[in-house]
Amino acid sequence: MATIRSLLKFWALSAFAVFGWLRLKLARSPTLIILTYHRVLPDNSGEREQEQPGMIISPGNLQRHIKFARSLGAVPVHLDEWLRKKDTGETLPALSVAFTFDDGWRDNYLYGYPVLRQEQVPATIFLVTGMVDTGDTFWPETVIRLLRTPGINLNDQSLEWLQPYLGDLGNYSTPLSLLEADEIVNRLKDLDDATIIQHLKEATSRLTAEINGGDQAPVILQSQDLKEMSGENLVKYGAHTRNHFRLNRLNSREALEEQITGCLSDLEAMNLNSVPIFCYPNGDITDGGEQLVANHYQAACTTKTGWNRASRSNFDLHRFNLHDGNSSTPRTLLATIGRSLA
Repeated sequence: MATIRSLLKFWALSAFAVFGWLRLKLARSPTLIILTYHRVLPDNSGEREQEQPGMIISPGNLQRHIKFARSLGAVPVHLDEWLRKKDTGETLPALSVAFTFDDGWRDNYLYGYPVLRQEQVPATIFLVTGMVDTGDTFWPETVIRLLRTPGINLNDQSLEWLQPYLGDLGNYSTPLSLLEADEIVNRLKDLDDATIIQHLKEATSRLTAEINGGDQAPVILQSQDLKEMSGENLVKYGAHTRNHFRLNRLNSREALEEQITGCLSDLEAMNLNSVPIFCYPNGDITDGGEQLVANHYQAACTTKTGWNRASRSNFDLHRFNLHDGNSSTPRTLLATIGRSLA
């Protein structure tokens, strides 16, 4: 039975891959595919042990994606330049590809930028501006570090808020497996981001000795990194809110403005290669937030999958989220694209 399932999976993957290849090769009208990445980490990086698996691409796979896109005839472009040419009626290639990175991880500079520079491929990094130049990280990574650190008592008073989301795992001691920790992160999304962050601050202040293993290098991009990457006009920066708060969890217009328009103000003050393009955290969109974005930005990226014909609204851009798990070979990469285009 297991063999039959494996064969069915193989042929389904192959069918999607062939379909994706045909759709891309036969594209005739101006079409843009936007590829989305988060973290760029070497295969042997210890940070992989404390990160959600769907968040990581290796430098080698990133480079293979670039070469493969070119082999299909896709022309690498800056996202804002493609949109500008589309809106002004300028000639566009039949197939273009835009490389984008969400969140502003420092490994984008350490391991992604050398690949982009070597291949001379433009990219857009969507920054969480309130975290630039800090030693902070995002709450999912903090939760995973907490759950993956040996010797943490999950019944500690400071973790009482976490108990409803542990399920049967609450009876176990840390470290949990990476998949178990990832499952708990997904359950926690029932809470709003500010609440989770506040709970974690209180918990980590009590458990500092157990969680921290000494001084940690910044994991979020720093100003000097941003300046260097923008120096050759290879990398541009878009907006991903100030604090990566999911917009559908914010209950006031003031809070939405803080995250949406405040992020744009931060980008402009940085005096870098910024572009007025917004990227929705977690893909969560609200009517009020959508209106604010339309009033202050020129375009917006969603988490909807698919390609973008010239007729698509600038505020409903579709992308393909890629990581080692779904795109480590040409076949799986094409299957990931083909599945969304089917």
